[in-house]
Amino acid sequence: MNDNTNVAAVIVTYHPDLSELEKLIQVLICQVGKIYIVDNGSSTDLRHLVCSNITLSELNENMGIAYAQNIGISKAKSDEFKDVILFDQDSLPSLSLVSDLLFTRERARSSGCSVGAVGPVHIDTDSRAPGLFIATRNNKLHKINPNNSKQDFFECDFLIASGCLISMDILDRIGLMEEGLFIDCVDMEWGFRLKNYNYSCVVAKNAKMYHKIGDKPLIVFGRYLTIHSPLRHYYFYRNFHLLRHRDYIPSPWKKYVLIKSTLQALVFSTLLPNRYEHFKKIMQGICDARRGKYGKY
Repeated sequence: MNDNTNVAAVIVTYHPDLSELEKLIQVLICQVGKIYIVDNGSSTDLRHLVCSNITLSELNENMGIAYAQNIGISKAKSDEFKDVILFDQDSLPSLSLVSDLLFTRERARSSGCSVGAVGPVHIDTDSRAPGLFIATRNNKLHKINPNNSKQDFFECDFLIASGCLISMDILDRIGLMEEGLFIDCVDMEWGFRLKNYNYSCVVAKNAKMYHKIGDKPLIVFGRYLTIHSPLRHYYFYRNFHLLRHRDYIPSPWKKYVLIKSTLQALVFSTLLPNRYEHFKKIMQGICDARRGKYGKY
């Protein structure tokens, strides 16, 4: 039987929009047993949010999303919660998100699936389109559009961290988030690590999460291209090139992202207003990966 009171929510913040954060808390407060806010060195004062079932951990500087997530997870574990669900500050879950995820996890388990984590369908607030999921099977990469899936749930290689529900038992076996990656590819690495332990990431088709992905998208040849800041591009290119040398990362994903990211680098370096800064950070990321550099920029 599912019990939402055994679920703790961890929200990582960094200079948050207070109105967005308060909306998230308002939706979550009745869905979980406790909320752990971990602030990554923001100037925003969040102390007014603290109450009996909301705690705040304030870091002196930005230590990265993985570090902050691990702080929240560890605190929830100390308080003996059985499950944890992760959130970004600008996510807006459905009113029944946690119940939907718990229900789907039980259904997947009863069907014989070794569930390691379960997450929702993400709806981009700009394009209103659902995010696609990646699954590698038989040494081939498949893109899954949840709108085209006839099943209530399906397996994928990794889940976006925001809205991802994980049991403490799984975290004990697989390990916490990799702090050296700092911000980008953290959820991807953990998902592939989970898969390497023969557990699955499961998508609950009826669970919805509205989430802003990147800055205003760029439309190239009729397709939406997510745009991040030059610094975010540094972390992505560095971390991808660090991860692509690991044996447990599937080869089809490595090849796909290598081609895609190379083409995107050409677009970022030619079509964006601050194209030189994007190019510079991308090249710095690739060079730092070759040097084996982890951590903060």
